Amino acid sequence: MEIPVDWAIPQIVTFMLVVGRLSGLFLIAPVFSSPMIPGKLKIMMLIMLALTITPIVSGTATAPMPTGIVELLLAMLSELVMGLALGFSVAIVFSAVQVAASFIDTSIGFSMANIIDPLSNTQATVLGSFYSIMATLIFLSINGLHYMLAAFKQSYTVVGVGQVPDFTKILDNLFFTFKHLFSMGFQIAAPVLITLLLCDVVLGIVSRVVPQMNVFFVGVPLKIGVGLLAIIIALPTFSSFLGNRVSDILDGAGVITGAGRDDRTPQQLNTANTAANRADATDRITAALAAARTPAAPQTAEGVNATNGR
Repeated sequence: MEIPVDWAIPQIVTFMLVVGRLSGLFLIAPVFSSPMIPGKLKIMMLIMLALTITPIVSGTATAPMPTGIVELLLAMLSELVMGLALGFSVAIVFSAVQVAASFIDTSIGFSMANIIDPLSNTQATVLGSFYSIMATLIFLSINGLHYMLAAFKQSYTVVGVGQVPDFTKILDNLFFTFKHLFSMGFQIAAPVLITLLLCDVVLGIVSRVVPQMNVFFVGVPLKIGVGLLAIIIALPTFSSFLGNRVSDILDGAGVITGAGRDDRTPQQLNTANTAANRADATDRITAALAAARTPAAPQTAEGVNATNGR
């Protein structure tokens, strides 16, 4: 059985373009970019995913396929940028976790202790490594990889295979996401930081009431114990926050890839969604009440006779 050349060449070109976009995702996205995964395994995963996605997105091409080597390389470079943009948007959340860990380390007194983070293969503080591992476990527990691949597939509905994206919009949207890096980090660390601040206030009051006490000698182990206890108590909040932020970013894959941007904050978006759901529920209840109050249509004489005849 001969394979038509007119069918095979576009499929091969589409496969190479999908490989280009997937390569950008694998270079920077969490878990995929981990140095703990061997390079050969990454290549095998990339090829298998590309073979799976190619038949699905082969019909999304809105631009003519590249015909020369130079055009193909430029198209693959464009696809690489698309994958990097999507992976970077998810990596921002993990960077916010590192920022939060650095805030807590400085307040609790662990900033001088550095260890090797097994996930990034770089030096990190004790809590930085702990939060990094926790973020990865939470990401896997909420099926983050599945959602990320679904968002990757969704990106082809915004920018088809071989289509040149609007790089200005992509950069603008990435800067908009990066702008919230420190705010997300502070939100993650806020429960622990507030607890440590209250601990400092109590120690300050004790030092004024009992000047003979060596507050520094007592305060260091006390802050460590209180800080670790606050971290344990705040873990459910951290898990919920991280899951929501990852879901928001992956749901907005079209925004990251240049389809436009909604300048509303996550709180405003949640409020708008809640209001829309309430309005929809109110409309349904109103329709049901109206249907219940509507009197039944009176039967005609023929209908009554037919009923009696039965």
